[in-house]
Amino acid sequence: MEFIDACKELINIDSSPSNGTGQICRFIEKLCQEKNIHVQREEEVHRGIEQANIICSPQPIEVDNFLMLQTHLDTVDPGSFVLWEKTGRNPFQASIHKDHIYGLGAADTKLDFLCKLYAAIELKEQNFKKNFVVVGTYGEEYNMQGAIHLIRHKKVRPQLALVGEPTQFDLVHIGKGLANVEITLPFSKEEIECRVHHDTGESQTTQSKIFRGLAAHSSRPDKGENAIVKLLKYLKQLPDQILILDMDGGTNHNTIPTQAVLEFDIYPLQEQTVNQKLIKVYETIEGLQKKFDECPDERFEPSTTTFNIGMIRSFSDHLKLMGCVRWPPKVNEETYMSWMETLRTECSQWGGVFRVRDFKRPFSTDKESLFAQTCLESIQSHSPEAQLTTQPVTNEANVFSKFSIETLVFGPGIREGNAHTPQESISIDSLNRAKEIYKDIIKKLCC
Repeated sequence: MEFIDACKELINIDSSPSNGTGQICRFIEKLCQEKNIHVQREEEVHRGIEQANIICSPQPIEVDNFLMLQTHLDTVDPGSFVLWEKTGRNPFQASIHKDHIYGLGAADTKLDFLCKLYAAIELKEQNFKKNFVVVGTYGEEYNMQGAIHLIRHKKVRPQLALVGEPTQFDLVHIGKGLANVEITLPFSKEEIECRVHHDTGESQTTQSKIFRGLAAHSSRPDKGENAIVKLLKYLKQLPDQILILDMDGGTNHNTIPTQAVLEFDIYPLQEQTVNQKLIKVYETIEGLQKKFDECPDERFEPSTTTFNIGMIRSFSDHLKLMGCVRWPPKVNEETYMSWMETLRTECSQWGGVFRVRDFKRPFSTDKESLFAQTCLESIQSHSPEAQLTTQPVTNEANVFSKFSIETLVFGPGIREGNAHTPQESISIDSLNRAKEIYKDIIKKLCC
């Protein structure tokens, strides 16, 4: 299969959270067998979804490796199909327009994996002095469980790792930390009874409102418009004594929601409402945003800690809110913990529960290391404007660095205003350049 045909096929396979990476890894396994590349597929059922990691190499695969070229194969949820205009309103139908491939995962980061794999394929006749592997993992968008499984179960044990992310050919040596948080706030007994009565009563008077947002990567909430934030600000304008019937927005902690829905009724409630509790918690989040601004790290853009509210849902007896906090290395762990404790205390005051569902510390690699300088030299030979930089996202680099693996982040494609949006695309030229860069890096480090 030719490179571009493989790119289109990879996008056509759904590897979003509801589908997992099992099917996409079976396709890659078949492709490797066709190209006479050694391959191992590691399957796992995670939360009822078929997931898989895949390990590929021109050499027989061993646990101990000098270099690992890693990319995640999962994507975010596509959201509303109708917004994917370039792909015929189907995010899994790859299309090419003016040298760009469009589709979910084009830039973040399915096609980066193929750049690495085809670099290995084109070098398979080389005499390698050091082992290397090309690895595809699951779960980057949700806690990076695939990368954790890979290392903890000793499937590979590399000295160096080059992690795939859309960096526009820059080489990232420092990244922010990430905490995925969850907040639950209970409905009062009175509210629960009134909601049941309202649903079964003959005469109903409800009001509903839809809030629209603008998609962007959750590491740059300033580049998007959060529909849930618009909903929460609207709530502050309403009377305290309202009965929330339905509240729904976003899909997960890691995306900026483009739509949120509120359905409510004005009701003479006597007890404190979940609406009042939610507003108090949101005001605490707003207060934390001001504290974030007091601890900038000018190496990053944005320079401060960010808090993205990615999802809100109403259930029979509670509301659930999910989001993610990203903080730079200059924010020490004590400061970060004090911020989280502020939010935990506020939630507890209103009978709610605050949980940190996932926690990844910032990562940092010496920009003067041989690994960094070798990669930068290879990158600049094909993209002279490339530079060593930082990136506000969190990815497998945060996992690998924890296990004392020297780690850098690199990839083709644009993240801001592109990844996690219905316009996601990547140029064919950048894919071909990335493939040549990976070939250079492999030759310099392993041949």
